[in-house]
Amino acid sequence: MDYYVEAISVKKRSYKTEVYRIRPLKELLGDLRLSEITPKHVVAYRDRRLATPNPKNNNLPLANSTVKLELMLLSHVFSTAVMEWGMESLINPVEKIRKPKAPPGRSRRLTPQEEKKVLGAAFRHPNHEFFAIVALALETAMRQGEILAIRWENISWAKRTVFLPLTKNGDLREIPLSRKAYIVLHDYMTPAREGRVFGYTSSGFKSTWRAFMQRLEIKDLHFHDLRHSAISSLLERGLNTMEVAAISGHRSMAMLRRYSHLLAYKLVEKLDPKPKRKKNRPILRDQLPPYPALITHYSNCVVVDFPDFHDLRVGASKEQDAIERAKGILLRKVVGILCDGYEPPTPSFPDSIGVPSSKSRIEMISPI
Repeated sequence: MDYYVEAISVKKRSYKTEVYRIRPLKELLGDLRLSEITPKHVVAYRDRRLATPNPKNNNLPLANSTVKLELMLLSHVFSTAVMEWGMESLINPVEKIRKPKAPPGRSRRLTPQEEKKVLGAAFRHPNHEFFAIVALALETAMRQGEILAIRWENISWAKRTVFLPLTKNGDLREIPLSRKAYIVLHDYMTPAREGRVFGYTSSGFKSTWRAFMQRLEIKDLHFHDLRHSAISSLLERGLNTMEVAAISGHRSMAMLRRYSHLLAYKLVEKLDPKPKRKKNRPILRDQLPPYPALITHYSNCVVVDFPDFHDLRVGASKEQDAIERAKGILLRKVVGILCDGYEPPTPSFPDSIGVPSSKSRIEMISPI
């Protein structure tokens, strides 16, 4: 096993993970030669590991998927010994045993309300990079490691793309940037000629995300679930599976299907498409609807937040002043979106917005 680490694992991107995964194999099978390991030994290892308490929660056993990955690694050790180490007579005992059944893949994605809540809170996070990372995950379907590894010299502002020279599956990939993703990198961040875009390390960002979720009191939401949400959103926007796979980097349609969790109500219009209406000049008033605002009274000020616009927050010493200022800023925001040729977001239903405390209330505010 030590030789496998030195000769094989060290060449893999998953080197650290593999070293960690080899520890129990060495501990429970390390006193045996490869030629001495039989299916009986592997079955005993499997059953013992399945009964081992989970280090993250001692009330639960190790996940089936964890034990299955360890067995797959052991199987690869045998395959490598046969093909590369001159041990042609060796028989792989892992192939002869029943593997733990892997659980179904996660189907968690953000609800529309959760997405607004997450983006709004991320925008107010003390580290401005945190919001940019969250927004890019939802717009590009990139993995956490891919986002943290983005370099300024790999961004093409003219083509509006990000080049990823190294991805999880080893392929090169070029990611198209949506308008929102472009604004995040070009306007929200401070572009440079070269170097890493983000200063977060992988472990540092994971710790920040855990604390962020606890503060928002959102249950069972992993950062990787944002990738699920982004892929589903791309499919709902009308991109076909080949186009989405080119963005997400999936090699097989089976994996892509596992990651896509389409919202049924967004598919209704595709089942019964509305007849195309003649292009008439839209009525401006209809494009400037009232939006729900969260009005919160603090000891020395009143703050107005718009859940449909994560970057709109207005404060003043008096409520009426705060509301008047909020109207003006809301108007400029909506008109700016219209001038860019895009549709403003559909106002949320007031009942769908959670009121955080007795000091807050929801009120509809019109920009005109």
